[in-house]
Amino acid sequence: MNRKSRGFTLIEVMVAVAVIGLAATALFSLLSTSLFNLRRVEDLHRVQLAGEGLMNRVLLIAALPPSADVRGRIDDLDAQWLVRIRPWLPKDLEGHPPAAVMKVDVEIRWQGRAGERTTKLETVRPAVIDYNSSNLNDAIQNILPN
Repeated sequence: MNRKSRGFTLIEVMVAVAVIGLAATALFSLLSTSLFNLRRVEDLHRVQLAGEGLMNRVLLIAALPPSADVRGRIDDLDAQWLVRIRPWLPKDLEGHPPAAVMKVDVEIRWQGRAGERTTKLETVRPAVIDYNSSNLNDAIQNILPN
């Protein structure tokens, strides 16, 4: 019998199976990493939508306090938020001007799959200044119906 009619040797078959196994392992690892990253992006997207909703609520408030730090929770996402309002122009509100450009920062913290994560949104807007400083947390919660 000549060599061509005998088929593959055991070594050739073992090498082929090892190569296919390595390729399959690499492919499944890539797929697993992709799914993990997709979940992280979905979590971030949900948190950013919640942050944008919170920012929109603050932007709908007609009169803002001269300075404020307000905290709350987003129970659906198991996250905490912080809204910080500061004067932007002028830098301070000496003389109690009736209106100013205010900087609004929204920060959301949540426990991600790999530890605590944070996302921040910020904007500036002209606003009437409420020096009597009503409860900003209630205003944020009540500006839009649930």
